[in-house]
Amino acid sequence: MLVRNVKFNSDNKIHSIYVNDEGMIECIDCNRKDGTVIDAKGRLISPPFVNPHSHLGYALTLKYAKFNESGTLLEGVQITREEIIPKISEEDLRKRLDIISKMLFINGVLYVRTHEPVLNDLAIKMLRIREEFTNLIRIQVVAFPTPGYFYGDNIERAEKALEEGAEVVGLIPHSEGSIEEGYKSIKIATDLAVKYGRLIDGHVDETDDPSSRFSEALAREALVRGIGKRTSISHMTASHSYDNWYFHKLLLLLRDSGVSVISNPVVSLHLQGRYDNYPKRRGIARIRELMKGGVNVALGSDNVIDAIYPLGDYNMLRVVQEAFLVDHFVASEVTSLISGITENGYKALSIVPPIIEEGQKAQFIILQARNYYDAIRTALPPFLVINGRYYANNNVSFLVNDSDITDKVINIVD
Repeated sequence: MLVRNVKFNSDNKIHSIYVNDEGMIECIDCNRKDGTVIDAKGRLISPPFVNPHSHLGYALTLKYAKFNESGTLLEGVQITREEIIPKISEEDLRKRLDIISKMLFINGVLYVRTHEPVLNDLAIKMLRIREEFTNLIRIQVVAFPTPGYFYGDNIERAEKALEEGAEVVGLIPHSEGSIEEGYKSIKIATDLAVKYGRLIDGHVDETDDPSSRFSEALAREALVRGIGKRTSISHMTASHSYDNWYFHKLLLLLRDSGVSVISNPVVSLHLQGRYDNYPKRRGIARIRELMKGGVNVALGSDNVIDAIYPLGDYNMLRVVQEAFLVDHFVASEVTSLISGITENGYKALSIVPPIIEEGQKAQFIILQARNYYDAIRTALPPFLVINGRYYANNNVSFLVNDSDITDKVINIVD
């Protein structure tokens, strides 16, 4: 395959890339023309997107149970735990994951972290079948002990999932039965991570309660144990309600510990503030302040078409767009947000980003636009997604009376 007229961000020049039959970048600017030829028309090439927080195991299960009528996280979790997870067999998961992997792929996501409940061995089921989908995406599994380590035999189930190959230890301290059990769960998770040499990613402080401060305890534990770079704090929506003095103190600890924060702005907007009268809190992590303070912040999709969030499509550019909107970013900061689904995401997952060079496996995307600004503004799926020998071509065009206006409406800020 020859991809012509590709804009490289590194030198702002147009190049061509030849991908051979083995899915390797054989040469750049050699203009070999055998096989498929795709004209990128000056569109921007980019590393693949990362989705650092999802729940693939019960995605697309919205109609498996009654609807979540309150819209709260608590009701959604209860429906998921009691009515949906017990219905999920390995074959059911395989059928949905076939669709999900394609949804992720066409949206340019080649790497995804999924939090899989240890209940009903859902995490282990994911581990058993995930290799069937590596032609399109790579899946990193979190052994997720929802609704807490002290629920049933979740400690044993989590350890079993780690022994089966889960790369990440999960936790959810604010959901435990008491504050004391919440702090104990942090010790359990960090002990497991050290024992098995695993990463950590917890649902932490996913609440509007300003007194929920487990992020501080986890960051401190990670700092003391020297595992900060292997640790992620997902959600941290309570930080939206922290007083500014405390948040500044926490920010310094997060920075010094080296932990990553993973925010899921779309779903958090849907879930948080449900118990407020007007004015309602936005209920997301303080993305902008965290980034400015030197914390590695990545952005995830979270739930898609399930009891917790009934919409969604794994469009990571839309996730970036919502982060810009909800946390009061400004025009000069738009393009910097792309790091939340590229370099910062790779860092959170402890994955080395693919390199767009001769002799490397072809893993890249070409956006619909000629720059990141217009790509985020339009939030269109990438024009081209390549993972080795597999590719998706999302050729978007707009016509008015048979006159092609695509370039005029997409590339405005170029």
